[in-house]
Amino acid sequence: MTHSYYKYVVALISVLVFFLMAGIVWAQTGKPIVVIDPAHGGKDQGVLGIHQAAEKDLTLAIALAMQRELAQDSRIQVVLTRNDDRTVSVEDRREKIQKLHPAMVLSLHVNAGFGRNSSGFEMYYPGFKSLEASRAGENGQTVTSQNQYLGDAVKLARLTQKNLDVLFPRKGRGLREAMTPLSEGLSVPVLVVELGFVTNAEEKKKLTDGKIQADIARALAKSVQAFF
Repeated sequence: MTHSYYKYVVALISVLVFFLMAGIVWAQTGKPIVVIDPAHGGKDQGVLGIHQAAEKDLTLAIALAMQRELAQDSRIQVVLTRNDDRTVSVEDRREKIQKLHPAMVLSLHVNAGFGRNSSGFEMYYPGFKSLEASRAGENGQTVTSQNQYLGDAVKLARLTQKNLDVLFPRKGRGLREAMTPLSEGLSVPVLVVELGFVTNAEEKKKLTDGKIQADIARALAKSVQAFF
């Protein structure tokens, strides 16, 4: 065995031990990891609403407020895919999520378009159709796990619908099946929440209001807490 090969083997073992110990610590603390994903950031502004209200700023503000809410719950460990205005690619977000093996991922977005009267919040999850398309060549255990992930996403969506309905009565646009860029290739529950339309004057005013942002964060945090 050459010296360089020996160093490679030692480094590989060290990495494996690190991830094993991380899993043991999680199991011992009993704290599930919740990933909050504020969409866009940095050079990627996301959608722009009335008076240049940028999606990246709104999602970050609500994500940080949500993190503060959940920090009060000792049962849960919270990780953000970004905690400031920086550019983070979808690939980097997925890689971070894969390393964490979280109990759930909540990706925050705001909507635009479909006319100035469009309003309301809606949610997306990969859906069981995407599961059926990937069944070929997979063993039963893998399919069972994916069913569980999708079921958990639906459970979180129902809780989120209930709590956001209190804030925005009759504004729910429902849960839709769609493979989003973030959820592609991930074996964890992923729920994408579109919190409203910044192209709608009334909703833009609410989404940029600090108090209402805090109310939205509280409703989302309550949904996560109820999940566990």
